[in-house]
Amino acid sequence: MVTEFDLPCSDCGHDLVRVETTAADGSPVAVAECPNCGVRHYPESALREF
Repeated sequence: MVTEFDLPCSDCGHDLVRVETTAADGSPVAVAECPNCGVRHYPESALREF
């Protein structure tokens, strides 16, 4: 199955990297971030955490 981590950035086309951010409750959540332009792509699993 293809995930956000496998796709290029929708803004600039650069490869995305997996980073962790913090949900409102303080738990870690993995998101796909573009190291080139900084855009974040939130996988469906991450959206459930917010």
